[in-house]
Amino acid sequence: MTKKSLLTTSEAAELLNVVPTTIRHWANIGRLPFITTLGGHRRFDKNDILPLLSKTKNSKDINTTFTILIIDDNKEFLNMLAKSLKNALPFVTIICANNGFDAGDLLHRFKPDLIMLDLMMTNIDGFSMCNRIKSTPSTCNIKIIAMSKVLTDKSLMHINELGIENCVQKPFNPQQVKQVIVPIIFQ
Repeated sequence: MTKKSLLTTSEAAELLNVVPTTIRHWANIGRLPFITTLGGHRRFDKNDILPLLSKTKNSKDINTTFTILIIDDNKEFLNMLAKSLKNALPFVTIICANNGFDAGDLLHRFKPDLIMLDLMMTNIDGFSMCNRIKSTPSTCNIKIIAMSKVLTDKSLMHINELGIENCVQKPFNPQQVKQVIVPIIFQ
């Protein structure tokens, strides 16, 4: 029995844990090669999809993987989010911090590609932390996804002003977060 090597848009999306719209976008911008059937449908070679599962930060350093730093003072939530992201995105390195000191240490030690930051933590001002990250030359290119239980028009405006890539409201569905993260990974 031969394994199917050409995938539909939906099958490719499911394999990469993204929505079909993301696959179509990647095809349109040339990031993902495809063939077109006689009926005008796209088909993606599995051999072109599989390398995206182990996408690296820098093509010169094949041992470097995409790294996410999750910062949240709620240890239960932190562990749940880390576990669900690791299950959904097994090729991603997940690092966790539940206080500002650890967050700063891990930020500078690991230079993550993405930070998921709770804006409302005890003894930590998430907005100030975002501002520091985005205004420091060595960390300004790190993508940030803000997390908060309360999102007001004022806080959303402040998030936008800080240059934060996205914001998710707690509690959230792990699938929702995956759909926000995956396009950042493959930018």
